[in-house]
Amino acid sequence: MNKSVEGGLRILAISDLHGLHFKTASALIDDMHPDWIMLCGDLLPDFGKIPGLGNRLQAQRDFWQVYRRSFVRDFARTTLIRGNHEIEGFADHELGRVPAGLDGHVVRLEGVPAEFGAWGWSREWEDDRLERELCDQLRDVPEPWIFVSHVPPYGCLDTTKGGEHVGHRPLAHHLQDRGWPNALVLCGHVHENFGSMQKDQTLIVNAACGYAFIEWSKDGSRVLTSGLVKEGERIKDKGDEGTFRVIHATDIKMK
Repeated sequence: MNKSVEGGLRILAISDLHGLHFKTASALIDDMHPDWIMLCGDLLPDFGKIPGLGNRLQAQRDFWQVYRRSFVRDFARTTLIRGNHEIEGFADHELGRVPAGLDGHVVRLEGVPAEFGAWGWSREWEDDRLERELCDQLRDVPEPWIFVSHVPPYGCLDTTKGGEHVGHRPLAHHLQDRGWPNALVLCGHVHENFGSMQKDQTLIVNAACGYAFIEWSKDGSRVLTSGLVKEGERIKDKGDEGTFRVIHATDIKMK
């Protein structure tokens, strides 16, 4: 995929499938033909019933070897970050690159706040370590256009069913200190807050358990369509017409 970013990019963000609905997600990719497929973490099952962390890690590696082709296309760049369900040690280095022209402009964050309950998942960190991860990224990416974080910024699409905010405080503080700049934040993690919101000039998109198809340029971004990923249907979020509609999988080109 050699398309320049000067004319903008079509981004398909997918997050939190947890090993499910890969056939539908793959059909979405073929249907939408994005320039960049951004996998925002928790794509894999955690294999919690398998005893031993090393055995679970190997199960994730074996699973991904079989199913990674669902998310890789010749016409697009695919980038993967890990969520808290990807076990430490899992990696796909070939999916670590971003589209040409975005090098030096994409911050990637994999840490998950531990203050809201350390459940024993991977990369559950206190704020000081989350801050270090962000600072390390900003040292290499001093002028970010896009932030990809498994966890939303604190206070933005990060509310649980119990009404608690569980977002990334250092990321929110950084964006606030910059006056919520012209930037795109792609995230997931909080299943209950799937959707998108505008915070001044910053567009935040939580694609948890679903997808968002985004038109991005250096001048700004907008969500073209988004929905939950389910076998048999994809549910469209509110579009320009302000209504919801369901598109069944039979309407998606299957290959």
